[in-house]
Amino acid sequence: MSGKSLLVLIAVALVAPAMTPATPAPIVRNTVEAQIYPGLSVAVGSVAKGVITAQASGYADIATKTPMTPDTPLHVASVSKSITATALMQLVQAGKVSLDAPVSVYLPNFVNGSKISVRQILDHTSGIPGHGHKDPIIHGDGAITTDEVFRKLNATPLFAAPGTTFEYANENYYLAAMIVQKVAGEPFATYLQNHIFGPAHMTHSYSSDGRKDSNVALGYVHRMKSDPFLRCPSPHWSNVLGGGGVITTPSDIVRFDIALYNGTLLDKRYLNEMTSPAVRISGNVSYGLGWFVQPGVLLWHGGDFTTASAINAIFPDGTFVVAIANGADLAPDFDRFYFARQLQNAYGSVPVALGTPHPPSMLDTFGPFTRCDELFDMLFKD
Repeated sequence: MSGKSLLVLIAVALVAPAMTPATPAPIVRNTVEAQIYPGLSVAVGSVAKGVITAQASGYADIATKTPMTPDTPLHVASVSKSITATALMQLVQAGKVSLDAPVSVYLPNFVNGSKISVRQILDHTSGIPGHGHKDPIIHGDGAITTDEVFRKLNATPLFAAPGTTFEYANENYYLAAMIVQKVAGEPFATYLQNHIFGPAHMTHSYSSDGRKDSNVALGYVHRMKSDPFLRCPSPHWSNVLGGGGVITTPSDIVRFDIALYNGTLLDKRYLNEMTSPAVRISGNVSYGLGWFVQPGVLLWHGGDFTTASAINAIFPDGTFVVAIANGADLAPDFDRFYFARQLQNAYGSVPVALGTPHPPSMLDTFGPFTRCDELFDMLFKD
């Protein structure tokens, strides 16, 4: 095959429309009908086949009964971190950023930046307190300026020596986005559009910057599936820059995966560094640079807001599975990893073992609530 023919095939794989069945598969439809999520959108693909299927069920807006479609934009929450890591790795590949340089080289206004390397913010070993310390710096429950973020960062001691302890912290990826913005000399959202979304043909994707978009699915939450869905606001965009600010569709995330693995976004050397275990979390699960890594089993990143749930899962046979819901269910009703394996079995080339579902529960963390502010108090206040 000629080089020109190969380029044509790659382009077709990236931009060919998804094959969407008129009726979503039972596992998609049943999840919504079971009242776990108000709406659910999924896509499956591979480098060889492009987007294989895109399906959606339920509502993007319950009150108006606006249906969820495969093209409905959704908050993907922390799945955004893989995209932010890719953006920063592009600058590493270009020789403009060094993974082992202190963060202060690029962000001199960050006091602890001289102690923390760029690598350590990407693999969550910076020592900045995050989820394990109830997110004392960036909450997500209101607007925050860049100056305020750095003021709080500079006033908050590190909880551990950099490089010694894994703690998942959105602040790490806020800093990563700030480095991209500073080094590239353009707003982070603009960089993603020019260097990620555009080249990957992600035509329904953008990094939220406060713009109003009436097409985005509304977000909902309930404690148990027997409870009604409560419409609540998503985190303010200024809090999730880098760590959770991408609005997209499952098909577009599949296109991101394709562009990552076919060399459009990164050379193989830098992709391998990003997707290799950097720090062990527990068992066979490690964190790389913007990805959770289970060697030979799964490469993935999840995403959770109080009003959204998502997963981007890459299986050993090269099958990309993406699922995004416009809601959060806090009871042990749904195992998104099992759900992803079901989709891989249905559309992948080499089915993986399904195993048994192990749905997580957050009922011990969150008591009953009937208003958004009650939920936010449990989430953000001691």
